[in-house]
Parts: sequence; structure tokens; C-alpha cells
Amino acid sequence: MDKFIQGCMRIKDMSVAQVRELIESNLQAGINVFDHADIYGSGECEILFGKALKEDPSLRDKIVLQTKCGIVKDLSCHRYDNSTNYIVDSVHKSLNRLRVEKIDRLLIHRPDALMNPDEVAKAFDRLYGEGVVDSFGVSNFSGSQIELLSSSLRQKIEYNQIRLSIVHCPMIENGVNYNRYNDGGVNRDAGTLEYCRLNKVQIQCYSPFKGRQKSFIGDLRYAKLNKLLKELAFKYEVQPNTIAAAWLLKHPANFAVINGTTRPQRVEQIAKAKDITLTRSEWYELYLACGRKLP
Repeated sequence: MDKFIQGCMRIKDMSVAQVRELIESNLQAGINVFDHADIYGSGECEILFGKALKEDPSLRDKIVLQTKCGIVKDLSCHRYDNSTNYIVDSVHKSLNRLRVEKIDRLLIHRPDALMNPDEVAKAFDRLYGEGVVDSFGVSNFSGSQIELLSSSLRQKIEYNQIRLSIVHCPMIENGVNYNRYNDGGVNRDAGTLEYCRLNKVQIQCYSPFKGRQKSFIGDLRYAKLNKLLKELAFKYEVQPNTIAAAWLLKHPANFAVINGTTRPQRVEQIAKAKDITLTRSEWYELYLACGRKLP
């Protein structure tokens, strides 16, 4: 399973040469999955990435391309659309922007309140039959929503992209605080963590370093957490963000960490997390350093 994925949401203002350098730095670090979405930079991120692939066509066979669709932002209304025609049209537009013949993984970006699973199934069947998408997943779906969608699909949902970090982990908190009258006991996850583990759906963790509004690394509002991150970083001879990634990788659900940096040196830093195995005590100390309490 993947341990790391390079997120491409922030590459819009980079040069083609910088994008190629970012791709190469990931490959050197053993990371070959690149995550896009049709709305990233209003399509400009895929266009730029496509230019990088055109300059060096040999890169295509070295990487796994993943993109998402389903969020619509236009002048009429910000909305979600999981209809057959929208999904198929979005994928073909992504293919053109990326200048490739196939997308390795397609994810539905968010669940549409008007989603008809049969319509999604028609889109997946058509795209798979055309040979333009190899595998499928979702993003921000609950376990029951995946189950509903899967009832109409021939293909397996293999991935679920969810916001998850030391600071933001309600799906983990709920399991620890089951049947308790406290905030952690509120089931915001709807059993999605357990559903994904039981059904072999890999959870891809986005915003792995994000606090309430920005990165929690170095944020004074998370003073106790940052103190511990620095101590562990010194112990393992890495950077604090490496420890934050290692905290996610320690979980037995086999999470994948989506790294959104555009700086090659940070790619190398964070990738070192795969070589770190935090102790059980260290994992819980980091969990509790955010102000949580165990029952």
C-alpha cells in the first residue's frame, strides 16, 4: 500500500521546471503517486503537470496519476455533481489537461446529496470500459455512503480521502471515547474508520499538518504538541513534520499521507517518516498533547 502521496493542489504558480523537480524529488524519495482534482487551480494545476509530462514523457510510466471530480464551482452555483455525464466529461477534460491517455485512479471528490448510485456506476463502467481509468475511490465519504455507492458498482472502491492529522482525528477519538458523555464520544465518523479497515479501503490522509486554520507545526496554540514534536524530532534526527507523519503511519489502518508541499527538501524530510516506528507511548503522548484525555 502507498505510504505517501504528493498532493498537487498548490502547484499552480510554479514553473514547468519546478514541477519536474518536484516530481523527481518524490520519485527519489520513493513516492510515485500524484494527487490532482479538476478544481485545483480551476484546472491550471493539471495543465501545468501535463506540460511537465510532455517535456519528459518517460515520467509517465514512473508515476501513478490520481485525480478527483464532483465539485462544481461556476458563476451559477457552488455545488456537487455525481451524475453520469458530469463524471465522464470531467475525466475526459482531465485527460486533455494532463496530456495522458489514462488516469490510474479516479476519486469522487465529495458526496452529492442528489447522488444516484446507478448513475455513478454507469460512469465508472463507461470509463473503465474505455480504458481511461484503472481504479476508483472516493473522498470525504462515510462508510455507509461507500456501502450505498458500492451496491450499484461493478468496481471496488479502493480509496477514501479524508482529512486526518494529530490535531484533527475525530474518527480515532470516537473509538477511544465510545459510549462516553464527552465531546470525543460524539460519533462524527459514522464508523468510517472501521468500515474502511474491514473492506480494505485505504484511507488517504489530507491536511496531515493542518490545525484549525493553518499548519500546527510551530503554531503557538499547540505549544505542548510542538514541544513534544521537537523532542521526538531530536531523538529520531528528523524534522517535526516527519514525526507528525510518522504518527499517522503508526496506525494499523495503513493510512497514506498526502503531502501538499511544493518544496523538494520537505518531500525528503517527510518521507523519512516511513523509516520511523514511534513507540506506543510516544504515539499516545502526541495524541494527548493536543489537550485530549483518555476515559
